[in-house]
Amino acid sequence: MDRKLNVLFSFVGVFVFILTAGSAASFWGIGLGLVLSFLCSFLAFASEQLTLDGLVAATIAGTIIFGIGGWAAALIVLFFFLSSTVLSDVNTKSAGGKVRRDGRQVWANGFWMVLCLFLYKLTQEPAFLAGALSAVAVATADTWATELRSSRSDSTFLITTFEPVAPGTDGGVSLQGTIWAVVGSAFIATLSALFFLLPLSFFFCIFIAGFLGCLLDSYLGAALQRDGRSVNLPAARNRIMIDNNIVNAIATGAGALLGLILKIIIV
Repeated sequence: MDRKLNVLFSFVGVFVFILTAGSAASFWGIGLGLVLSFLCSFLAFASEQLTLDGLVAATIAGTIIFGIGGWAAALIVLFFFLSSTVLSDVNTKSAGGKVRRDGRQVWANGFWMVLCLFLYKLTQEPAFLAGALSAVAVATADTWATELRSSRSDSTFLITTFEPVAPGTDGGVSLQGTIWAVVGSAFIATLSALFFLLPLSFFFCIFIAGFLGCLLDSYLGAALQRDGRSVNLPAARNRIMIDNNIVNAIATGAGALLGLILKIIIV
């Protein structure tokens, strides 16, 4: 699936860039985005943060994000990636292992941002920019809540029933993790407002959508992922297991949609 998304967004990206680029400077900006995205992705690959498919996916997503959102969007995504990498490395080293992120993980967190940026580029509707940034806020809030959660055995409860569960259980929430989710979402909302010079209404749209999207991620983890459920999609030949990537994709998509709706309401 990740390779299919790589091909899809490559073709769509070329089409949108050709359709909307109005000057040679625009094409130079796209070229610079491609070079910088590849260099950052290659460094992540060389440091065992990304698989080869992850490198390709990150390069494509980064090129689109930089080509449409410029330095502002690129820096926000870079902050998310660096913070999640550092926090994940600390936890995996203490657990005695290291996991590379593949293309599916890249697109699980980046699909909706890229899609919203495409729509923003084509329509110039600010609500789509709010949706794109809200997707990053969800991913950051979820990552910070997961990596910085409390490790105490009596601190975590299942979000659906509030029964005590072990830290790290799918769908488990703790007060410490929830606080970090608020901080992560607020930080992305703050960076978005500062880098894009957005009004205060944008901050609240992104912050609220990011935090609620993180809560939805926990709920889906408890309701679907924890039980190892699967679904049979009309276009799929086999049943698809609800894993962490699918839960993340649904949550970031819901956050993007909520941010978009909030921006339309809070004008």
